[in-house]
Amino acid sequence: MNKKQQNKNKINRKRGSVLVEVLIAAFIILITFLILTATLQKSVQLAQASLARQQANLLIEEGAEAVKLIRDTSWASITAVPTNTTEYLAFSGGTWAVTSTPTTIDGFTRTITIADVMRSATDDIAGSGTLDTGTKKVTVTVSWLLKGTTQNESLIFYVADIAS
Repeated sequence: MNKKQQNKNKINRKRGSVLVEVLIAAFIILITFLILTATLQKSVQLAQASLARQQANLLIEEGAEAVKLIRDTSWASITAVPTNTTEYLAFSGGTWAVTSTPTTIDGFTRTITIADVMRSATDDIAGSGTLDTGTKKVTVTVSWLLKGTTQNESLIFYVADIAS
């Protein structure tokens, strides 16, 4: 083999190794890009879920305040609500009211349930005992769809007849 052929073989081997290096670098860049894209996509999904949960919590807080306003206006409006049934809140004419008509707010459904409260012999809230007509247990629940799955957030609190 002459010197010219040896130089040609070296050049061809160099070109081959450069091609392999370029392919490896392209593969590394592609994998890095795919990982970054997947990470970005997951962070967007988490941000959307967090935003939805935040909106639900604000609707729950608004619902709790609405129930308190209804209580402040008229305790009879609270006691008129059928116990242990799913009801809804409606804002109309500058006032809040409990209704049996479902309402959706930007894809969120807010429900309320009002239950009787029982008192023990020591006047503590209990599972059984004497009915306390001046106190009601309220559950405000907000539900929404996220990726085809129903999500729920709830708040349980008590309201009392403060006028008597």
